[in-house]
Amino acid sequence: MSKGLAVIYDPHNLYQFVWYYCNHGKQKKWDALSLPNGGRGEYMHSFCEDTGIFEHVYRSDNDFSVMEAKKKCVIVAQMFVNCILGKQKDFCKKMLNQYVDLSEYDEIVVIADVGIISGACVVLGEEKEVVILEDGINDYSIRPRWIPKTKLFSTYMWQGFILARMGYCSPGWFAFDADRFCIKYCSQPDKMKYRKYKEMRQLYAEQGTDWKLFQEILRRMYPALENYDLDAADAVLFTRPLEDYVPETDKYQKKLEDYINKKYSNIILKKHPRECGKYEFSEKINVQEIDNAIPAEALLSYLKGKDILMVTPSAIIMYMKAYNLKCKIITFAGLYEDSLSSNSNYKPLTDNEVVEFGETFAQNFYEVINL
Repeated sequence: MSKGLAVIYDPHNLYQFVWYYCNHGKQKKWDALSLPNGGRGEYMHSFCEDTGIFEHVYRSDNDFSVMEAKKKCVIVAQMFVNCILGKQKDFCKKMLNQYVDLSEYDEIVVIADVGIISGACVVLGEEKEVVILEDGINDYSIRPRWIPKTKLFSTYMWQGFILARMGYCSPGWFAFDADRFCIKYCSQPDKMKYRKYKEMRQLYAEQGTDWKLFQEILRRMYPALENYDLDAADAVLFTRPLEDYVPETDKYQKKLEDYINKKYSNIILKKHPRECGKYEFSEKINVQEIDNAIPAEALLSYLKGKDILMVTPSAIIMYMKAYNLKCKIITFAGLYEDSLSSNSNYKPLTDNEVVEFGETFAQNFYEVINL
């Protein structure tokens, strides 16, 4: 039996891989490599073990994203030298072999091509079958080869541009030549603007999926779901770390808290995995905060009849239609203008872009609430 490796960073990543296993991967043995997601993903190794589908779960805290600046500079310098010598693949193999024995695997599944380790896996697409799952709404944007004029002063974009051009990975979502050897899974393939993959397939396809096994695995992974009284909630709030857009978030968070306080008495709070802030709702509101380890997708089957609120457009909107759910996209007056002067790595969508996003991915299953 052949063997595959799944590189797992976060709950969203693991949820998708479990579907992939039930749809396409049951005939293989699998190992998992669990790495920290921006320093907050260390817990995923235990959830990988709970799935019962991995022979070995390798855990490492030695990911590029959490290294000290000096070590990062050394690695980038080594990348540059190997690029000049035309030995990018050799360097990627050497880096990956620090975590696992690459020779054991004929297939690798990753969430995206933007990280150093995931990108190194994508680089090996000529030699192994490499599958790239869906990372979020950035998958549906045009991926440029050059830095846009509006982002010429972004350090993050320059890092992404240089790494993509050297042929290692694509922070900043630049066009990445190694993608052409990989299979891409998308929830809405027809909406993809960047299509330079060997093959594109339907994510969460009904055909070929062992849904009974899928539900069994989810119950093993997330028994904590039984501890929440989801039926009692009026609404569910999916948040976004507003510090992605502006350094001072208090006035926008206050607007959101006031809106919730006036309309609801019992809510489910599902914070973005990268969000560290604390919300202060009225004491009269019962708030059930869902553990970060549980992905938003795992909640959708429980949300019929509830108000579904999301702070700025989120990838979760792409799955609403399948569950016949309607969502409310919350935007903030002034946030876009404030972000322009903040030199942040992210910019919120304009009002017109929010509507375009809703029409593209949700059609009649959304409305926009501007606070």
